[in-house]
Amino acid sequence: MELTWNGKALVVTLLFRLLFGGYVVGMDQYNFNDLESALTVVVIYALIAIFATLFLFGKRIGLIGVIGLEGILIILNSVFLILTLGQITDAGMHDPLDNWWATFLRYGFSILTLVFSIRAYKET
Repeated sequence: MELTWNGKALVVTLLFRLLFGGYVVGMDQYNFNDLESALTVVVIYALIAIFATLFLFGKRIGLIGVIGLEGILIILNSVFLILTLGQITDAGMHDPLDNWWATFLRYGFSILTLVFSIRAYKET
């Protein structure tokens, strides 16, 4: 299978995203001592890796999975951000204002992944 430019951009974005996910897992586990959050992040990034692998093997379901997962993650991150900024919930160590760079990277990677996966889906 020959990847198009959008497919290559998607794979590179997903690789950097997986590196960022490893960093987030490490921060959750060792800096925040939050095992539940670390395991949740591992599950999310394992799903991303599985869908990316399916895409690389030429399975269209991989792109559909990435698109669906990214849509869900953007919605959930937005709800969490609104609830935290509205002081409806206490985010504790995961406060988006304290970790503004991680919030920015999370949204940036999600948007890039969503854009490239939709463009790659339209090409195939």
